[in-house]
Amino acid sequence: MVTYKTIVVPTDGSENAKRALEHALAVADRNHAELIVVHVANIVSAISNFDQTPISGGYVSEQIAEDMEETGKEILNDVVKEIPTGVKVKSVFEVGSPGPALLAVAKKYNADLIVMGSRGLGPLKGLFMGSVSSYVTSHSTCPVLIIK
Repeated sequence: MVTYKTIVVPTDGSENAKRALEHALAVADRNHAELIVVHVANIVSAISNFDQTPISGGYVSEQIAEDMEETGKEILNDVVKEIPTGVKVKSVFEVGSPGPALLAVAKKYNADLIVMGSRGLGPLKGLFMGSVSSYVTSHSTCPVLIIK
């Protein structure tokens, strides 16, 4: 029988991410697995959306980065609060391109499974789009469960 010890669950606050967490919790409960809840801030993508804005001294990009970090950590805290007390959980905040960053986290924690939503909130509010789930399934060395 297949067992899972470490499950990576990307989150961006979207409904698909919440459904993915529900599935990850069910798998974790049956396997007594640890959840690694991950939020990736794609700051380069967010800043590129402001390419018509004059940036004096990098203030705008610095403020965007700070706001994204604050928002990402709030999302992680909200998700962790929803996890039952008997489930082991770690929260991880990363900055970078979501697909490669998720795979790096999975490798770092020796993940047995990645459970993620198929689409997120969009490029500004959310970071896990269909292309990210496609990237992760194509490049992951562990099984990936995509939740619609």
